[in-house]
Amino acid sequence: MNKKNTLLALEDDQLVIQTGDKILIKGPMASGKTTLLKKIVAKLPKYQFDILFQTLDDNFVPGTVAENLAFNLENNAVPFEEMQTSILATAEAYHLTDDLNTDISELTTYQKKLLALAQLLILPTDILVLDEPLFLPEAFDGTLIVSGDFDPNLFDQVIDLSEEITTRQIAELDLTRQINPDKAILSVTELVDQMSFTIYEGEKVAITAPDEIPVADMLAGFRPTSGEIDFYYEDVTHQSLDKRGRKIGYIMGNPDDMIFVERVRDADISNELLTLCQLTAVKDTRLSQLSYRQKRLFTTACILMQATPIVIIDQPEFEGFPEILAYLDRQGITLILVTDEDKLLPFMDRQEVF
Repeated sequence: MNKKNTLLALEDDQLVIQTGDKILIKGPMASGKTTLLKKIVAKLPKYQFDILFQTLDDNFVPGTVAENLAFNLENNAVPFEEMQTSILATAEAYHLTDDLNTDISELTTYQKKLLALAQLLILPTDILVLDEPLFLPEAFDGTLIVSGDFDPNLFDQVIDLSEEITTRQIAELDLTRQINPDKAILSVTELVDQMSFTIYEGEKVAITAPDEIPVADMLAGFRPTSGEIDFYYEDVTHQSLDKRGRKIGYIMGNPDDMIFVERVRDADISNELLTLCQLTAVKDTRLSQLSYRQKRLFTTACILMQATPIVIIDQPEFEGFPEILAYLDRQGITLILVTDEDKLLPFMDRQEVF
């Protein structure tokens, strides 16, 4: 049996990590999870760990999926033939085979999350630091330090940064629907094979589908569909992004795909929406300095400013969601969530599962 040795100790945080430990850091948005991870990383032995950044695009080098999978292998002087074999095997394991020659900028958010993990696990170090990974690595027997919402029973230590809720309780929010059951605002026929549904004016609907199907991208017009999408009985399937964007606001899963300004204030967001999206205190802050979840709230505020009749949120997070939902109810805006999170379902009118 291998003896564990102390890897690091953070006295202020009362944290001692030993080699081989599995550590979970959990808590709501802005509770300090990423900050604590950075403190841990600063104490780790240099060049002896790999890190997964929460901001997706920070995990990649410019180029294709294959070039990113090869990055760690090349740095470790893996022979060419062995490298090719590893790349093909990893791509198959993570369903990326068809995208090996695809530039990372063309991947869906889900594919980026897969690739970010795959390129670490193709040749993992003894220490992995993962900030909000898509899933936990299986059969990894090294030291694992993870932030996110995972089963605490899988870890040796759990650091819970949650605090008591001091704001108004969710039960006090006014979630009052303004639904017109006789007026279809969005009718979707065969978005992909056997995926058809109708959304009525003012409804809040959750759509659950396999992760590899970019439902939100297709509804918003960023990826093609062989089916038909009607907005108030008008076929908008092949409308330009500009025209469709006036009808359907789209909050992407990866906020970096939506950020084109330097500071929060540059987006001219109303004070009401700054407050709603918890951005008032960071109004003068550069977007590059915000946490991943703050960036998501920023892009949410930007889309809400457009006051489109429909809003789509791809893989929403629970933090701040009930308050945003109450705002959409007051505005009579139709909401489509593309999600597999059960805890969001009680707030919705119905769920379409494919």
